[in-house]
Amino acid sequence: MVGFPMENKPRRLVSIRRYVPDDRIPEYAELWAALHHAASTRGAHAWAFASADHRDTYLEFLEFGADSDVRSDEQVVAAIQALHEKFGEPYPTPRTLEEWVALPTPPPLEP
Repeated sequence: MVGFPMENKPRRLVSIRRYVPDDRIPEYAELWAALHHAASTRGAHAWAFASADHRDTYLEFLEFGADSDVRSDEQVVAAIQALHEKFGEPYPTPRTLEEWVALPTPPPLEP
């Protein structure tokens, strides 16, 4: 059996779901661009996806390691707060924001 011991400083992935009405997509795009820029400048990765099935549902990801943890960066936090203030409707309830911890890559299986 292969186990997944947690690393001392694992990579983190934060996911956030947002409801964005069609008529507010330009506003969302501008706020998302600010968050993307702030996170990327700090060394994190940032992605946003639109649902293929529900045009008004967006999923954002921030991924970072211990050396690029953006959760305490003032510009990143301000950009996240701006998005929450404008697009903070809980969708879907009850959890729209989750944090994930990376598992280490297991060693290759012997043939």
